[in-house]
Amino acid sequence: MRERRIALISMPCDSAGAALITLGAMIRDLGDSSANDTDGHRERLLRYARQFIYACRPCHLPFCNPTVKGCGYLSQATGKLRRVNSRGTVEVSEKTDFNRGILALNYPNHSYGKVEYPDPVTPWYIDGELPVDLTYSGEELNPLPYQDIVGASEIITENLRQAYSGLCLAGRSTGESSIRDISCSIRFRNETGEYGLNQLLSIHGWASGKVSRVSFFNTRTGQLDRNGITPELVIADGDVSFLGAIRRPHFQDSDIVGIVHRTMERERLEAVGTGFLQMNQWYAPDEDMLCSLPPVPRGISISILKRRT
Repeated sequence: MRERRIALISMPCDSAGAALITLGAMIRDLGDSSANDTDGHRERLLRYARQFIYACRPCHLPFCNPTVKGCGYLSQATGKLRRVNSRGTVEVSEKTDFNRGILALNYPNHSYGKVEYPDPVTPWYIDGELPVDLTYSGEELNPLPYQDIVGASEIITENLRQAYSGLCLAGRSTGESSIRDISCSIRFRNETGEYGLNQLLSIHGWASGKVSRVSFFNTRTGQLDRNGITPELVIADGDVSFLGAIRRPHFQDSDIVGIVHRTMERERLEAVGTGFLQMNQWYAPDEDMLCSLPPVPRGISISILKRRT
């Protein structure tokens, strides 16, 4: 079993700490050859097709509500896929062979009900999301701002054109706009121009680019912005977001970092402390990792738990 860790960072005041920590993790991942969504993309599309065919399409609810249905999914699968640099959508077909890993697509406007079996599947992506690989589109992230922020960072060129769902920012309970607005107010400047923190995070819908290296979980709605892989690391912004993340089944194998501030009401602070201490039944303090961290600025405290093996 992987040594899952849960960390809690206590700040003296409200801040954009969660977004800044997410940016640091994103820059680290840009140098990791395995930090991309392309390697498991076929399996991801097959999971999406299975959800649509066996769960979402036959669902009797007039509006998608996984909490009421109890289906275990975070969001609805419409069955629609798009292809890079193409217009229109196609629908996954019931002829998809899940045992052999062969995806089938319906072309409903075709007079003969055409079905295709795309290979490779990399150019195809879920409608409403972003492509996983933009190698052939000419779009990529600009590496210069990230290299200026972390001077010794190593960036793999392919990652600048590939999406990644393994890093997730869980927003505040007040909704997505609250953390996005705070991120917009943080600016970085170098010789090539000025960049907002919201742009550098490359979250889908936060910037004009089509490469997304950070997934977003909306704590208020309980929705993840993509049908991606289970995140390896979740950065939770605020007490409600943190307590929800450590209890959410979808994040049960993810490392979690919660950022809270001590200016909130006493009852909320006590709830965070209680929730963190309750983990001691399954987790133990990770003193080794704490000792390996650089000195923490005055007013900030960090606690880290590691799952018992």
